[in-house]
Amino acid sequence: MSRPKIVLCNDDGIEAPGIFSLWEALHPFADIVIVAPAEDQSCKGVGISLPKTRFIEAEKFPWAEGTEAWRVFGTPADCIKFALHYVLKAPPQFIVSGINNGSNAGRNIMYSGTVGATIQSTFCSVPGIAFSCMYDEGPEKFKKVQPYVAEIVKHFMIHPIPKGTLMNVNFPAQEADGILGFRMATQGRSYWDVRIGSDASLKGTRKYPMIDSWDHHDERDDSDIKLLTQGYITCVPIHVEDLTDHDHHQKHKPVFESLNDKFAFSSPPTASDVNQAYVNFRAATPPLAQDTPPIDTPA
Repeated sequence: MSRPKIVLCNDDGIEAPGIFSLWEALHPFADIVIVAPAEDQSCKGVGISLPKTRFIEAEKFPWAEGTEAWRVFGTPADCIKFALHYVLKAPPQFIVSGINNGSNAGRNIMYSGTVGATIQSTFCSVPGIAFSCMYDEGPEKFKKVQPYVAEIVKHFMIHPIPKGTLMNVNFPAQEADGILGFRMATQGRSYWDVRIGSDASLKGTRKYPMIDSWDHHDERDDSDIKLLTQGYITCVPIHVEDLTDHDHHQKHKPVFESLNDKFAFSSPPTASDVNQAYVNFRAATPPLAQDTPPIDTPA
């Protein structure tokens, strides 16, 4: 089996122990490039930096065994763009993100920068795997899951991830010898929530306390939330290619479009007019060509 090219990213920052453990797990059988945030970017999701200044800051970062590494002063999604558009001359086989310090099971994926990196890679047609570890004794937990990380990545080298889908992997808080096995799971509904409260001592200021806790929901037996509490390693295939609720679209389409009867709209365009309007829109907003070179060539 040839050595794959893999880009590592995270949201805890390039100096976090989780991404170093990820590198230790994968570099024996893969060619690694690290492109990660300069600072903690937790809960940034798939957000990107707006190009108001027309620049993003990044610099090379020293890494063990001469591995190419960059720290980017931006979000995890910015890191993926920087890796794919500037650092690499050809797409990698995988983007692997993590290992996050804390769970990204359930609805936490909507906030997670760790998962956000793999959403961005999926948008760019590069398969992504996000790894996260529930809290337990400390940074040493990352070393304990390294054998599992390596085998999971090797598994998806043999069994390709479908287009538009990423894999969200979470490790339970158990010791390695207490883990029960692997489970392909469904996304749970519970998540770590932050609520805005009040504090009489802050009256008269612009400050309001943020209170964080788990927001628990009833869970299916095969949800990642429930399986993690039992001691399983969970892997959830998350599909981001099309987020349409097709069942509701089909059922509610005629009901919603009955609103047309309340207004005197112009006659609907013909099919050819619709097609031409879309052609005009695409012509007015051309994407970068696939082979568009960077402004300069990386040294």
